[in-house]
Amino acid sequence: MKKTQKYILTIIGFFAIINLNSCEDYLDKVQESDGIQEEAILKDYVMFRQYEDGMYQDLLNYLSSSDYSFISALSDEGYVNSINWETMPIAQSGDWLRSYSTGQALQFFRVWGSWRSIRIANRVIELLPKLEGATDAQKDELKGQAHFMRAWYYYEMLKRQGGMPYITTAFSADDSTEEFALPRLSYHETALKIAADCDSAAVLLPERWNQQNLGRPEKGAAMAVKAAALLFSASPSNNPSDDQSKWELAAKASWDLLSDLGNYGNNRYSLVESNGTDKVTYKIPSIAGEKSIEYSSGFDSIFMYQPFHDEIIWENYAVSSGADNTHVVFTTRGLQYTNVIQGYSVNASFVDLFETKNGLAIGDDPDFDSQDPYINRDPRFYHSILFNGERWTSESDRYLELFDGGEERKSEPGYNQSGYMARKFWARNVDGFPGGISSPITHVIYFRLADILLQYAEAANEIGGPNYTLPGAAISAVEAVNIVRARVQMPPVNAMYLSDKNSFRERIKNERAVEFYLEGKRFFDLSRWGDAHKIEHKAYYADQFLENPAAPTGYDINRASTPFYIRTFEQKQYKWPIPLSDAFMFEEFKQNPGW
Repeated sequence: MKKTQKYILTIIGFFAIINLNSCEDYLDKVQESDGIQEEAILKDYVMFRQYEDGMYQDLLNYLSSSDYSFISALSDEGYVNSINWETMPIAQSGDWLRSYSTGQALQFFRVWGSWRSIRIANRVIELLPKLEGATDAQKDELKGQAHFMRAWYYYEMLKRQGGMPYITTAFSADDSTEEFALPRLSYHETALKIAADCDSAAVLLPERWNQQNLGRPEKGAAMAVKAAALLFSASPSNNPSDDQSKWELAAKASWDLLSDLGNYGNNRYSLVESNGTDKVTYKIPSIAGEKSIEYSSGFDSIFMYQPFHDEIIWENYAVSSGADNTHVVFTTRGLQYTNVIQGYSVNASFVDLFETKNGLAIGDDPDFDSQDPYINRDPRFYHSILFNGERWTSESDRYLELFDGGEERKSEPGYNQSGYMARKFWARNVDGFPGGISSPITHVIYFRLADILLQYAEAANEIGGPNYTLPGAAISAVEAVNIVRARVQMPPVNAMYLSDKNSFRERIKNERAVEFYLEGKRFFDLSRWGDAHKIEHKAYYADQFLENPAAPTGYDINRASTPFYIRTFEQKQYKWPIPLSDAFMFEEFKQNPGW
């Protein structure tokens, strides 16, 4: 019994935060410690808040160049290999039980390890009535954050492992093992618990923190997590009977946020608009000089450059300084210092998802030329993708060589494999050359307003089709999507995709793919839709470039007939495994099927 109790406490142990000089940039200063005495923190509001800030230690940076289980390489967005390290290949091979014990697999052990942060949240809620010297408003903010962070970590587990025991007590070694032996709740039961915690947080948290407290969750963050948890619960993988009441809950939760704090409320959150144009330049071998393409600007400033803006609802603010060098994953060994994971290769099949500027899928637009594929595309294409011949580095006479054998494309780890690189989180001129600049501010965003609009659109479409408007709402499903598209100067969804909910569902999926590229959502979207096991989402394709002076780009462009890599995703992977040591701890704590 004592051994079991000690193990449980290792998982959800009592961690504290010390040595914080001020609340400014508090998330940058989070450290672990075992040494805080409860008697001391109950007499000091500042110490108590420092202890509570330990809840933030397990926030995941899905763009971290130190996460060798990089989530955007576990979906069809792109592929990255690792240099002399086993973690990424193990995750890509589907051996996820092993992933929990491999180095730097943060998607696995960091999220699962957040039980310790849940315990801090539970202890804060228990101790708050005894706190001396704090105003009611300060206590409300502390309690709101605790409810929110407990919901957040359960939401992270819900997306991966599914339903969990929803622990609201800070267990100690004095508790009996029977109290630890809690059964797992169903997926929907867990989602409802998360929603309830978010409701509690929303009435306690401010709508906006002052600048010294940027990064702490706000009322909108609580409403966003609630909406997302309910959307996951309504989605096909977790709602095989297509229970419409679950879609109604999801749609209402998204609309509640939009009508309170968004476009149809007080505008606490608003989309970052495109107010101008930018251009890419690229080189064609057969002609002198450069060619250029103009497109709507502004989309990249959602993710970089600005220290804060009002589209962001919830982010990992602690890592926004750019010091983590998230861009390195997207470079090659010839452009930047060597990293364990590097040479991220955008799946050529994923590149096809970016529509033409006419608002049509490339296969539906008669004006699209597969031999001149870079022109007249959705502006998000230029904000997200780097193509062969494009100028991007600080060296003025260097153009990306993404043809076979080019400087950026080699058949070895750390180089590109597909013919396309990722731009979205890699700013121009950030590289390892003498003229290179440092990474700008880079936001690791969990939720932004565009996500809530598309969540509402998805749920509303499942209830009544593209023109359905939730009772009490002001916009239909398709109108919500069109708001997101309009911000980048894309036309409304074409009528050919609006015949019924099935047709529009595919466009919503496509819209989410291009809007949230590399934002840590694609893997979980494919999973909740039940699409992740399909070969088109596991196979990675490359485009081949053969120099031809008569071709529009100077190259004949052809899709390889076979994928250069096929990632493993089986039915059992729709629910991640519980680490074996924990799955065998209690009979009531069941392992997920297939593991």
